[in-house]
Amino acid sequence: LMLPAQLPVPVFPQLANKARTEKEEKMSQAYAISAGVSLEGQQLFQTIHKTIKDCKWQEKNIVVMEEVVIAPPYQVENCKGKEGSALSHVRKIVEKHFRDVESQKVLQRSQAQQTQKDTSLSS
Repeated sequence: LMLPAQLPVPVFPQLANKARTEKEEKMSQAYAISAGVSLEGQQLFQTIHKTIKDCKWQEKNIVVMEEVVIAPPYQVENCKGKEGSALSHVRKIVEKHFRDVESQKVLQRSQAQQTQKDTSLSS
């Protein structure tokens, strides 16, 4: 009986990369929590990481592409680096992130008020 030649094993580098990325994200989040980074800082890191994979924690600072450092409280004016496309790109992400967070809060507040109105009407 002839055995078929060894069949090539399909390799899925995307899956391996995805798993590794998720592991790295979990590690960087665990690090951020242990370093006492604020929740805002952690959320901002995740937002930046979605767009720019090359970002990491350095103590409580977020370092993006080895060029831009964002220090607590992680606002646009806390983005430091040499003036250039990287810095302005990161600033835009930070600005948008906090705009989105604000609009989320406003949305949650109006929903909460709506819920209170509904509850007072029904009681």
